[in-house]
Amino acid sequence: MEIRQLYYVLEVAKCNSFSKAANAQFITQPAISQQISALEEELQVKLFKRDTHSVVLTKEGEKFCAYAKDVAESIDRLMAAFHQSTTKDKTVIKVGVFPFYKAAGLTSIINSFFAANHNVIGSIKVEENYRAYEKLETGELNFAIIKSRLENIQKSWVKYEVLCSENLNVLISRKNPYAQRKVIELSELGQFSLLTGDQDSHFYNEMRELYEKNHIDFNVAFLNTGEVDMMLDMVKDNIGISLVTDSVGRAYENEEIAAIPIEPKQEILTFLAYPRKRRLSGAYLAFKNHVIDAHRK
Repeated sequence: MEIRQLYYVLEVAKCNSFSKAANAQFITQPAISQQISALEEELQVKLFKRDTHSVVLTKEGEKFCAYAKDVAESIDRLMAAFHQSTTKDKTVIKVGVFPFYKAAGLTSIINSFFAANHNVIGSIKVEENYRAYEKLETGELNFAIIKSRLENIQKSWVKYEVLCSENLNVLISRKNPYAQRKVIELSELGQFSLLTGDQDSHFYNEMRELYEKNHIDFNVAFLNTGEVDMMLDMVKDNIGISLVTDSVGRAYENEEIAAIPIEPKQEILTFLAYPRKRRLSGAYLAFKNHVIDAHRK
């Protein structure tokens, strides 16, 4: 049992509606239904009578709500005792970010918002694009900051705000003679072993598509380079190259690793994504505007 499930049940009971409760809790209706169903399964009881016209508490549901209200009030008293805002006063914003987000400068942007808004709780998780989409759909994430080529943005139910446009670079060991080059031609990428993501990840599929479209051998040396330190060590030791955007390349370039631009330029966009049907207001709208404004400075 999770604390959030108590609040979901109390909200549905108050609204007599799953959809209205979902809107009030800033999650999707399938997500709140899934959470309450999981709770009912755990407790081995039905908390609500559901039909096409109404949602009402069962006897067990009434009993559950009586105890849940006591728990919620106890949590609020605990928070108040330590001079914190109560749980009902705090908004939780759940954000998914791409791997290497720190190198792209996102940490300071996100942290500055939560530092300035003490009544907002932040939850940040590193997610590759496919998982981020899944969690946006279920309500496990409110926003996702993702990187993608424009032609691979195909989710019609997602609203995309473009944050920045960058080009691909080759992250390569300075032991490799190509590290002395000013640019590396796209057609030359087949000469290098590639460090990439898991075989079912968006990054893997996007890079494979880029290679195949340009008739380049897709020579993968290692999968799952979401582990930043491992990836950098492998690049440094000349085991393979990694393809990164301008900002990430600048962050990781040093006396052992070079970041070389690819020609012709290969555009990668960074997006702030969220469900199109969600009408943002309050802290959610403020967060969206903060992230967009920070990228325009």
